[in-house]
Amino acid sequence: MDFTRKPITTLVLNVLVAICALVLAFPLLWIVMMSLKDQNEVMAWPPTFLFTPTLENFRVLFDVAQAGATSYGTIKVDFLTPIINSVVVSLGSVVVSLIVGVPAGYVLARREVPFKEDIAFFILGFRFAPVLLVVIPLFNLFQSMGLYDTYFGMIWVYQVITLPMIVWLSRSYVEDIPKDIEEAAAIDGAKPVRVVFHIVLPLLKPGLIGASLLVFLLAWHNFALGLMLSSTKAPVTVALLKLLNPGVQFYPVMAAGLVVTMIVPVILIVFGQRHLERGLTFGAVK
Repeated sequence: MDFTRKPITTLVLNVLVAICALVLAFPLLWIVMMSLKDQNEVMAWPPTFLFTPTLENFRVLFDVAQAGATSYGTIKVDFLTPIINSVVVSLGSVVVSLIVGVPAGYVLARREVPFKEDIAFFILGFRFAPVLLVVIPLFNLFQSMGLYDTYFGMIWVYQVITLPMIVWLSRSYVEDIPKDIEEAAAIDGAKPVRVVFHIVLPLLKPGLIGASLLVFLLAWHNFALGLMLSSTKAPVTVALLKLLNPGVQFYPVMAAGLVVTMIVPVILIVFGQRHLERGLTFGAVK
């Protein structure tokens, strides 16, 4: 009986997995199809699955020419600038978080600090707090300090998203490293700074790469902070709103923008999958 049930069970499970994969992939496939259609084909009902692909929507994205005209007027699209903004802000946020968060995670893991757990949970609380609670009071502060619509201001406020994750992940990675290794190095005469830079950080490398990819994706997809605290330095998630003005329905161009926006995360996930699995699932040292 077991030999007859096993193939059937395997077939059913494979079918269920295929259905789940199809359901999850269909919205992405639909967006890609929209980006290769013209406006009339996108608005057609019933939807058409057979069409002649066009790259006109992608040309419009990166051409400072007019995206198109309706009875409500025209709009211009300059999508390269928001992409540069997102790359600069996201990378800057990751770098600052690593510089500040890794030492903080090491101290929380290795040193006996008063109220250590309370401090750790206080830092983690910023990650789960509603973003609007931070944005509303910071809006007036940024304007008065001249930080509104600046890379420095955006990188600073993005620490609300990236820094807590780096602190907690680096803390867990340090705790995975046997303390005996550091004690043995100290007995051999190694200074604390040398122990950290020559022993701890090399062991943390796989985990920190995975954590950096994760927080980069969190920063890349953030919307509320960029919407409220930037204008010319707006990221790609905010720039897509320009294609949803009342009366202006450039759905194919917006779909092309979504495809371009997804390219960077997909590349990072594909090339960093090994580090994500090893660093985020198993920790730096197993």
